[in-house]
Amino acid sequence: MSDKEEYRLAQRAKYEAETQPPATITREEFLAWRSPREVQSGPESQDNPTWHWLVRTQLSAYIGNERFKGPSSYEAGPMWCFDRFGMSQTTLPDGRVVYVGGEHEDHYDPDFYIYNDVVVIDPDGTIHINGYSKDQFAATDFHSATLVEGSLLIIGCLGYPAERIAGVTPVYRLSLDTWCIERVAADGQSPGWLHGHTAELSEDGHSVVVTGGTRWLGANRSMIENIDSWSLNVSSGRWTRLTSLDWQQWSMHRTDRKLNRLWDLRRALWSHDNPRSGISHDWKFDDAPNFTELAKLYRIDDGAPPPTEGDGSGEYNAVVDGLTVRFNENMFSVDVLVKGRLPQERLEALQARTLATLFVLEGAEWEIEPILELPDSGSA
Repeated sequence: MSDKEEYRLAQRAKYEAETQPPATITREEFLAWRSPREVQSGPESQDNPTWHWLVRTQLSAYIGNERFKGPSSYEAGPMWCFDRFGMSQTTLPDGRVVYVGGEHEDHYDPDFYIYNDVVVIDPDGTIHINGYSKDQFAATDFHSATLVEGSLLIIGCLGYPAERIAGVTPVYRLSLDTWCIERVAADGQSPGWLHGHTAELSEDGHSVVVTGGTRWLGANRSMIENIDSWSLNVSSGRWTRLTSLDWQQWSMHRTDRKLNRLWDLRRALWSHDNPRSGISHDWKFDDAPNFTELAKLYRIDDGAPPPTEGDGSGEYNAVVDGLTVRFNENMFSVDVLVKGRLPQERLEALQARTLATLFVLEGAEWEIEPILELPDSGSA
C-alpha cells in the first residue's frame, strides 16, 4: 500500500471515529428527533443530544441517518442536520456565534429543507437551538444578518418558491437577549425579493447598506443580478435606493424551456484540449460538439476578440465598443449584463448573433426575455 493510500485510509478512519454518535444516544432517541419539528410559538428550545451531535459534526442528513440505519428520507421525509448552504454566521463581541436558517441539499433531494431556526454556540462549546413558528419566522436562506445594537437584522431570503413575494424584501429583527424574533414593517423603495447579497452597517450606525446578490422578479421569470445599492434605516424601517445604474440586462433561454447543453459543450471542449487528462467528456448527444461555432459565441462579429472567462463558474466577459458585457451560463438560461448602454443597433446585432449561434450549438430555438422592473412594495 502506498503512503498516499495509507494516509487516506487513516484520515477516513479518524473522520469515522470523530463523527460517531455518543453512546448515550439510543436509536429510539435518534428516531424521536430525526426530523425537523414545527413550533407553535418561539423562541422554543429544541436542545437535544441528537441535534447537538449533528451541530458538532456537521454531518449531512444522509450520513447522519446512516449512522443509525434510519428510515429512507423518501418515506420519512427530510432529516434534520446542520450541514447547510445559505446559513448566516455572526460572531458576537462576547465570543458567541449565532447561526441563522440555511438550507440542506437542492430541491430534488429527499433531504432538501430550508430552516427557520437559530443556533448559538458559546465560547465553551455549549450549544443552544431555538425554533420558531413559520408565522414568526419563515424558512430563510441566503440572507444577511447584521449586528445592530443588541440585535441581528436579518434581510432577504431565497426561500421556497411558493413563499416568495415579488417586489417585497423580508426583514426580521432577532433580539440577542431574549432570542425573540419579529418582522420589521418596512416601507420605501426596496430591492424586492433579494438573496445572496452583502449587508453592512453604515459608519454612523443609522442604516444597513445592501449591495450585490440576486433579485427574484416573479414566477416564470428569470432572476437578475442586483446592480444597485440600497439602504434600510434601522430606526424607521424605511428603504432608500442609493443608486440607479442605467445598465442593460436580459436573459436568453430555449423556447422549449428545456435544459441547455452549454455545460456539456464546455466540458467536451476541455477534454478535447487536454487529451492527456484521461477524462472523458461523456458527450451524450447524437450530433458531434461544434467547437468552431462555440468559438463564435458572445462575439458581436468575427473580428471581435473572444470572450474571457470570468471569476464565477459559467461566466464569460466580452468587450463591445469599450463596454464589458458579462454572460452567465446556467442550466436553463444565459443571463447577460452590459456595464453601461450599447446603442440600439449594436445591442440588436449582439443579441441576434448570440441567438443564431446558440441555435446552431443546440439545434433548438432560443429567445430573449427582457428584464422589466416591478413596482416597489417595501418589505414583508
